[in-house]
Amino acid sequence: MVAIEKQRSALAAINAVLVLARSLAYDGKSVELADVLDVAEYLPMLMLESEDRTAEFREQLVGLGTKRPQFALAVERFDADA
Repeated sequence: MVAIEKQRSALAAINAVLVLARSLAYDGKSVELADVLDVAEYLPMLMLESEDRTAEFREQLVGLGTKRPQFALAVERFDADA
């Protein structure tokens, strides 16, 4: 799970990932898109876990933002107060 106080921010971060992923699709960057979607599909699963996975959720976003700087927006949304 993601901590209750971070759940809205987590959803906003997932939204950012999906919006930016769509941009990759429009640009025909299928390899990069597949890599991003690997992370995107994992994030909701972390939210469903019974144990607290808040830190791991954020680490996934940071890793994505490090690899692809435009995805730092997702980290910003997660770190913002919802």
